[in-house]
Amino acid sequence: MQKQDSKNGVRNQQKITSLEARMHADMVQRGYSPLTQKIYGRAVRHLARHYGNRTVEQISVAEAQAYLRYLKQRGVGESTLGNHGAGIRFLFEVTFGKVWHPISPLRQRMLEDMDLRGFSVRTQTSYVRSVAALARYCRRSPDTLSDEEIRRYFVHLKCERKLARQTVTIALCGIKFFTEITLKRDFSLTGVPVPKRQKKLPVVLSTTEVRSILNEVLTLRLRACLRLIYACGLRLGEACRLAPTDIDSARGVVILRTAKGGTDRQVPLPPTLLPLLREYWKSHRNTRWLFPAQSCGHRKGSPAERHLPLSAVQKAFQLARRKAGILKAAHVHTLRHSWATHLLEAGINLRVIQEWMGHRSPVTTSVYTHMTEPGSSVATRQVAQLMSDL
Repeated sequence: MQKQDSKNGVRNQQKITSLEARMHADMVQRGYSPLTQKIYGRAVRHLARHYGNRTVEQISVAEAQAYLRYLKQRGVGESTLGNHGAGIRFLFEVTFGKVWHPISPLRQRMLEDMDLRGFSVRTQTSYVRSVAALARYCRRSPDTLSDEEIRRYFVHLKCERKLARQTVTIALCGIKFFTEITLKRDFSLTGVPVPKRQKKLPVVLSTTEVRSILNEVLTLRLRACLRLIYACGLRLGEACRLAPTDIDSARGVVILRTAKGGTDRQVPLPPTLLPLLREYWKSHRNTRWLFPAQSCGHRKGSPAERHLPLSAVQKAFQLARRKAGILKAAHVHTLRHSWATHLLEAGINLRVIQEWMGHRSPVTTSVYTHMTEPGSSVATRQVAQLMSDL
């Protein structure tokens, strides 16, 4: 057992050697004792382990603060919580040079309310940003604002700044949560309505158009990534964050872990795509990412520690679309819409497609029934037959 623990310790040390060296140098320069250095290093390792052994450079300040709130909710001792907080804050403020914003009691309560409801870190960040923007506009603490002041703020967003519906909706959800849950007030008294949802059909490419675009992608890693996105109907972030172990070639599926909504799912992988994925993986043999980043750029860390940037895939797709002469306003996510539509046209059950796409409601998936070629063609012929005597 001790031998196994020592092996695990060596592996963890190897993963963060460069980070520990930087952090260690910063602590030595400030005269920290060896015991404090050890405690702070342990806190950083626990933070990385909590987020699935991600490199700490990829963890945001908001995620680090959410981890400390998680420890507090678990009821860890004050000493342990204080050591973890001090070590992680030292890492971000001193080693990374980032701003660790102090959390006011009011913001702390809102964050705890969202933690209790299982909100993701991304949602929490958006909601807190919305309330902070409201406070900046009114130049007062948000808990002292009247209903009329809140209503006036949304008039400013919608009528004066003319922001998009999605942006206003995010602000509305964040401020409504803060008002109703954190302040225990009735938000309906503000008179702010929910922005009317626009029902727009997604852009869909034909099978010929998809293949003409994919054939224009010549770089191996980008070709493999884009073909996998279309062949499995993946979101861009899901594809870029895949690990080699997520490809189950024996069962012929791709396993998506902690996807949108915090759920896992699996999608069938066409056998014809396996040789391309194997060829690409052999070119880098990264054990962490199926699509690792090629260079560090301006960020810290080695290429093996980060996945392929989403922007690189987006740029490659747009370049290929223009080369193929496709004028539709398509983007990478259009491949997912096209995949679902093509499956429906092939006669695959809508319920199965819903599970593969990870939709919670069949209503979300049913939008693709309006995009299918056979259904619309039959309906068009029937309408023409009914009106033939006019």
